[in-house]
Amino acid sequence: MRRPILVRVRGTQVKESGEEDSIELITEGRLYCRDQSYYILYQESELTGLEGTLTSLKIEPTRVVLNRTGGTAQRQTFEQGVWDQGYYVTPFGTVRIGVIPSRVDVDLTESGGSINLEYELQIEQEKVSDNRLSITVQRLETH
Repeated sequence: MRRPILVRVRGTQVKESGEEDSIELITEGRLYCRDQSYYILYQESELTGLEGTLTSLKIEPTRVVLNRTGGTAQRQTFEQGVWDQGYYVTPFGTVRIGVIPSRVDVDLTESGGSINLEYELQIEQEKVSDNRLSITVQRLETH
């Protein structure tokens, strides 16, 4: 059963220069469990620059798989200490993106919880920044 949820996504990027940027998105989404994995689905917004994109997260105890479809396309796997390379496809072109996660913390149940990721972001195999991604999920009560 797909439960309605409130999703809060906070991303922080620390560039090599030390400059720090943060963005936060709060939106409604859906949470469901299948084959011992949780799935979170939500629509991106103009705020993230990904309007028209559906983001889905497959959450396992030690791994998170991000999949974006629509206006942009991306598939990235976050598993602590495991380098993952994928492609970020936009209407303006395709970029090769790599991540090296140093932290993958999952504390999620059917009623909500959190996911915390810390990783090095690479573009075309060059380090761009150190990133933190915090996702909290809260079940919405339906009447």
